[in-house]
Amino acid sequence: MKFAKTYNKDVFCLEGDWSKDLKTETSVSAVLMFMKQNRDVDYIHRHCGTRENLAYYLKQWQLKRYKNYSILYIAFHGKPNQILLGKDVVTLDEFAEMLGPNCHNKIIHFGTCHTLNTDLRLIKRFLRKTNALCVCGFGKEIKFVEGCVFDILLIDMLQEFRNIDSVENYIKESYLSLAKKLAFKLVHL
Repeated sequence: MKFAKTYNKDVFCLEGDWSKDLKTETSVSAVLMFMKQNRDVDYIHRHCGTRENLAYYLKQWQLKRYKNYSILYIAFHGKPNQILLGKDVVTLDEFAEMLGPNCHNKIIHFGTCHTLNTDLRLIKRFLRKTNALCVCGFGKEIKFVEGCVFDILLIDMLQEFRNIDSVENYIKESYLSLAKKLAFKLVHL
């Protein structure tokens, strides 16, 4: 069984631009504020627009001072096995290289469309390369609000359970139809 070190897991969120129009204010920051106000989950939220930006913030996340931020919440557009950063494309393998093997006891959530619509072997390779506790996310195109609602439920469940199998079972028991609709996957070794 896979266990998180603590119940309380803070969130380190990296978010891309959802629209080419910079006046559009769409953001997952409301998800994070909701969890702070209602569950006392601390968070750090940063915008990324380039591969270099992403690599920089992933290195920052791994600093000791951020060790309590055990959930990495990636909020970008995606394609199967990829996240999109403006004109840049980052595959799961490239993302794992950026992280390195330093993700012990960390949960990585891809709040992206399609990213986990890929071969399970690629996802498990990602887990082995990063040593993450688990990786989760969506396997199809999702509506923004539905995805955000599920992200709130997921972050809440991750606060409730240390055992990743318990999180997976709770999703199946309580939110199976929504999880299926979003093609949600939770994978651990």
